[in-house]
Amino acid sequence: MTSQPPSPTTPPASLPVSPAIPLTPDLKAAYQNLYNKLETAIENTTDGAALTTLNAAQTNVDNILTKNAMYMLKANTALYAALLDQINSTNDDLEALQKQIMAITSKVSAFGEIADSINKVLSLATTV
Repeated sequence: MTSQPPSPTTPPASLPVSPAIPLTPDLKAAYQNLYNKLETAIENTTDGAALTTLNAAQTNVDNILTKNAMYMLKANTALYAALLDQINSTNDDLEALQKQIMAITSKVSAFGEIADSINKVLSLATTV
């Protein structure tokens, strides 16, 4: 029986599928659980070869957790910076609009006073 080659849409069995980055909460929890189990094993062994292997594995898992946290922080920092830029830009635009509205309202107020004065003149002039 001959084996079939993998289809173009299915990766060969030898290639691992990459996890989502940042890590999903479940995968992050699994790495954290593994880290904790490695820590317990390290604390409970005196075998030098086992310690070397366990420490290396724990360091690698710790690097994943640390880099994931750094990735999340940088992503959040970028979002924060983008939001802050948007807020500042919008507030600057709102300030300019407020000044325009104030200028218009002061003119409207002046025109309102002029219109009232015209009405008074016209009402007095028609009674003469």
